[in-house]
Amino acid sequence: MLSLQPITLADLLLSRLLFAGVQGMTTSTLKQSLKAVAGSELSNAAYTEQMNHALAALAERNYVRQIRRARYQMTDDGQQNICNQLGVKAVPTRLRWHTFKNADLVAHALRLPALANDTRQQIANADGLRAAILKHYYELPVDNFVTLTEARNALLWQQLCDPKTATHLQQQLPTLRRQVFNQGTVMSALLNDLLQASKPLPWEKALPQLIAKITNAKRTAPDELRNAILRQALVTPATATNKDTSTPPVNGTNPGAEPRPVVLSDSEFARITKEAATATEGGRLGDYKVFISRVWETMQQQHPDLQLSLAEFKQRLVTANQQRLLTLSRADMAYALDANDVAASAINHMNSTFHFIRLD
Repeated sequence: MLSLQPITLADLLLSRLLFAGVQGMTTSTLKQSLKAVAGSELSNAAYTEQMNHALAALAERNYVRQIRRARYQMTDDGQQNICNQLGVKAVPTRLRWHTFKNADLVAHALRLPALANDTRQQIANADGLRAAILKHYYELPVDNFVTLTEARNALLWQQLCDPKTATHLQQQLPTLRRQVFNQGTVMSALLNDLLQASKPLPWEKALPQLIAKITNAKRTAPDELRNAILRQALVTPATATNKDTSTPPVNGTNPGAEPRPVVLSDSEFARITKEAATATEGGRLGDYKVFISRVWETMQQQHPDLQLSLAEFKQRLVTANQQRLLTLSRADMAYALDANDVAASAINHMNSTFHFIRLD
């Protein structure tokens, strides 16, 4: 997962209303405008409920006002609030919502500096967006706004100098030796080592697939990448409530707030996951493979404070696997294994399918 600047539904609503003018915007139009980010994984009823609660909370704080039935307008306080959140004095008068969402909100989520006209054009561009994603995820030693070629080259050099890469490529040496040795095949080998797809891809296809994988995007298209970033950055209503600083905290906590789930770093998550896999007795294939769903059950018993659903556990596994903090593998002969374990454990991500956590 990307380490993103959290964005609330209230932030999205205020951002959208920035471009609604004095006539405001209806609730139904707001819902449709933000659905790809805030409502794509919710039922219509749940999405409507969250939207209504967020608008009511904004109205209570005088950030929006209801001017007619189901129509809301931004207030001066609301405009100042969202500008403060984004770290800008004001929004350029000629800027439109589509560009603001695709560039400014995405840049904010990626923890980039506030955009000027030239950097806004770069982030709004598909390759500029992909470069920013690579720089952010892999912590590349390049400027904030570089070309995709510059980001790609920095990534390839970083990967080439990683001692783990040589170990991984050594295992693929019989296959690699059958290929012509040139720049393209070396780039493909390095990118496929990061991608970990079931079948190697040419570097031209591996790079966009890798970027989509990083963002948990369903496709490689730029709009899907943008929406995937904003979906990851969007915090749940419960988390947003805990995050509210309108009431000063006491000794670092908000009085009356419910205990929040423990948040682990990726390396710490991988460590306790491997410990849970080692402790899991059932759902094993040999000595070194354990079904993902069985490990999750063990984690539930060992660390109930994490409050991880199976879907959330799988998402974190994908991230840890991408960072080589642990290793996932697929069930090659699924028909010969327990069908329930296979189905419950399956992770389908981009071109890869995983069922096991490996212990070797």
